[in-house]
Amino acid sequence: MVRGPSPARGAPPHDAPERPLDEDAPEWPVDERERARRVAGRLRDAEVPDPDTDARLLVRHASPEGLAELVARREAREPLQLILGAVGFRYSDLEVRPGVFIPRPETEVLAGEAIERVGEGAVVVEPCTGSGAVAIAVATESPAGAVHATDSSPHAVDLARRNAAAVGAEISVREGDLLSPLPSALLGRVDVLVANPPYVATAEVAGLEPEVADWDPRDALVSGPTGHEVTDRLIAQGRRWLAPEGWLLLEVAAPRAEATARRAEAAGYEAVGVIEDLTGRERIVRARLRR
Repeated sequence: MVRGPSPARGAPPHDAPERPLDEDAPEWPVDERERARRVAGRLRDAEVPDPDTDARLLVRHASPEGLAELVARREAREPLQLILGAVGFRYSDLEVRPGVFIPRPETEVLAGEAIERVGEGAVVVEPCTGSGAVAIAVATESPAGAVHATDSSPHAVDLARRNAAAVGAEISVREGDLLSPLPSALLGRVDVLVANPPYVATAEVAGLEPEVADWDPRDALVSGPTGHEVTDRLIAQGRRWLAPEGWLLLEVAAPRAEATARRAEAAGYEAVGVIEDLTGRERIVRARLRR
């Protein structure tokens, strides 16, 4: 989905909670399942979503000696992906770092919708790439001829390049705002423009889970006062960069999906629709540029 004014996109958040240290590491049970049960109880007390799954993954990842520190970090609502240092996204394992937006499972649907629309030799562009997850999925799962990704954060650009190299994905990653870093030769030649841009309205940040509000870069999350600011720019820019009948695919906030679709239709796109994510929420807007 996915992504304001401080800190700079990709910079580590200043308001992230400090990691508490467990001075007296507990005696963990020898049995792995019993360790996971005990960890799950602590995570449940800390109101961590899905404590059982997180507990199993932490127990598998850490030695009994190192488990207490990792559990304390998760109790403080540090994202599990950052604690483990990696995230699975479709068919790739990707590195994640503090200060770069963490890809979530719902965005796998966005990647799948892009892949379905990629023909042989197609040109695909993903602005706001973050870790590079969507661009890498497209490059490794479709017959695209060229995949270009951009991000305004140098931290994100570096990470996306590292992830692409690690999985052997051939993508070009450029630093800059949305489509501005792209070569002008791509004007009117992009077949699929796919993005999980910032789409949270400023007033909505307080209602986000701590794993998102305290750890994802603020300007990877917040679009502005309305939540439409960045998607409106992409709708407008898509008309210049997309080829005739090229596709625009945007992950958006569920409450604004229908409004974003109407904005795309008003801008002259056709075949406009809304696609649900893995949880059944309206999350992706699709639109095709008229011939």
